[in-house]
Amino acid sequence: MKVSRYLFATLTATAILAGCQEEETQDNQNNIDETAEEATQESQETGATERSLSDIETDDESLSEVVDKAEEIDSYQAVLDLEAVVDGGAPEKLAADVRFKDGNPPSLHLKSEGEDRTISKDGETYYNNGTEWVDISDSVGADQLYHVTYENAVHSFAEIKGELEAVEEDDAVIYSFEGENNDVFKTFESLFAVEFGAIDTSVIKNDVEIVVGKEDKLIRSIEYDAEGEDAEGEYELSGDVDFTSFNNVGEIELPEAVQ
Repeated sequence: MKVSRYLFATLTATAILAGCQEEETQDNQNNIDETAEEATQESQETGATERSLSDIETDDESLSEVVDKAEEIDSYQAVLDLEAVVDGGAPEKLAADVRFKDGNPPSLHLKSEGEDRTISKDGETYYNNGTEWVDISDSVGADQLYHVTYENAVHSFAEIKGELEAVEEDDAVIYSFEGENNDVFKTFESLFAVEFGAIDTSVIKNDVEIVVGKEDKLIRSIEYDAEGEDAEGEYELSGDVDFTSFNNVGEIELPEAVQ
């Protein structure tokens, strides 16, 4: 089964940066240069269709409340776990703990496996290759390094809201969907920035759970699993993200070594 070279498309820079820890320094730098160039090119190609919360138009009251609340969020923490498997092979994984502060440009502090891995502030971006902090500011910025932002999560929620069943539990509303639906898959493929290349994903089973606070109208978590099979083999995707610390993220500082 043919798969694109990097499974995580928009997250190529983050995925490679987070996953290069055991590589030699020179190999790390080559990966940075190559994936940063891809991320920059993709950003340029998609910039014309960049979305904002104001693009979401709906007469659904519960969705409108989530969108309106999202307009008030300027910082948060997100813990993200992604995994994709093709033909029973070794899984492609990305685990990231991200502190994000909105702005122009936004600030980002990404940790992987408990280690500071990428920090971006005021247009300066540095990557820890395990030996030293490398300045990659000219190649990639925070807006290209991390795609599963809260705003993008709200957009994804809006796109599939009509397919979701809502159940109230304690202080939350649980929105869920289980079944075959290619549009649902495409929504999460886009949110998690996954690219399955030439694989036929037209028939795929989805299992979605989105938890929204009953009072604060904030998306607390997203759990997504998908599996499918085409003529050449099976494939799976899982993505979980927890959002916390809304408007309560401390100052993001560049590494002491580069200050």
